[in-house]
Amino acid sequence: SRGLGDVYKRQKVPIMPPPKRNKYLSSSLSTRDLIVDVAEQLIAQHGVEGLKLKDITKEIGIQLPSLYAHFAGRGAVLLEIGKRIFEGIVADFDQIENLPPREALREHTRLMVKRYTTNRAHVLVLLADFAAPQGIDALNDSEAILYPYYEKLTAVLERGREEGLFNKVETQEFIANRLGIILVNIAFASLKTGVFTEEQATRLEVNVLAQIDFMLSGD
Repeated sequence: SRGLGDVYKRQKVPIMPPPKRNKYLSSSLSTRDLIVDVAEQLIAQHGVEGLKLKDITKEIGIQLPSLYAHFAGRGAVLLEIGKRIFEGIVADFDQIENLPPREALREHTRLMVKRYTTNRAHVLVLLADFAAPQGIDALNDSEAILYPYYEKLTAVLERGREEGLFNKVETQEFIANRLGIILVNIAFASLKTGVFTEEQATRLEVNVLAQIDFMLSGD
């Protein structure tokens, strides 16, 4: 008769692949930042509605409890992405707020075009917000980040009017119109491939700047 040892030898022991986390070992990112980065990658591929926590953990090579140690759930991950979007807007504006009014708004627009033509995930999150009548929680709950930006932008628009450069345009109207112009152009141009080329980005910048100039001054 065969012993247990012989039976064990005949069994096929599966060889487990190394955890995916290995490909991120060289990253200096914290696990929290890595979760958000991977979430953005997945949104870029599958859209906002296609984002699933199990896909994030699978891609990184961690278990769900590890993710929950950093985020309460999917909504919390999206909220962090919303914060990144708004912090990017503020950081870009801080670079140009001391320029003359027209140059400031044109340069900020260029920075926005550059940011969104290279970050599909942020574009899809913003488009989801545009499509929802009341917006989405990921952005609604982060809006306080933008309050200082609203004040600075209002001051630039008022200074431009005082100098005879701009027509009267309300701050929220300017923000919504400019962002809408950028997002719609990107969405249509990259609808099929999901890729926005450098040539398309250059054309978009020219078109957006022309529309911004017209909105501000009618020229």
